[in-house]
Amino acid sequence: MRNVWIIFGFLVVFSCKAQQVLPLNTSDYSSPTNSYFKDLDNELSPYIGTWKSIFQNKTIILNITKEIKRPYSEWGKSFFSDVLIVKYEIKDSNGNILQTTLNNTYHPNAAIKNLILSLGTKADGQIDLLYAGGNCSVGIGDIIFKKLSSTQFSWNYYPGTTTRNDITCPPDKDYTIYLPETENLIFTKQ
Repeated sequence: MRNVWIIFGFLVVFSCKAQQVLPLNTSDYSSPTNSYFKDLDNELSPYIGTWKSIFQNKTIILNITKEIKRPYSEWGKSFFSDVLIVKYEIKDSNGNILQTTLNNTYHPNAAIKNLILSLGTKADGQIDLLYAGGNCSVGIGDIIFKKLSSTQFSWNYYPGTTTRNDITCPPDKDYTIYLPETENLIFTKQ
């Protein structure tokens, strides 16, 4: 009987590495390793779906999905978070595709070129996203979504890097930023 209790004790100790579930906007800096930042209040859900806007005679289609428990690393620790993944397609006025990421897959440990990923929500209900940029990270910057209604949100995109590095970036790549560089662009749910 004593051996049974010892084995039971070991099982309890080694299986009690329970993952801590925290609200989406909890700081990961002081959070325990393997914490899970969960969208407890469904703040991300209103943005899920297909959205459309027109900017400078270009049609922009966003396909937004919610990924549950996406792994990431920060501060030398591993975490999980619910995130929005934004894939997009941009067409000119003739319907020609200028750029599309609709068929891209964004595995957590893969290259992140053209990835748009939510970082969290703001106090006023806005969603803060990061655009990883295209070739040589050109266009990397912040995108902010602000819900206007159940069928519309506004888009604000602030690119941080808009040119390439001539030393390490090959000249034969496309460095055009196709995403709409503007504030208060209205997207409508399709």
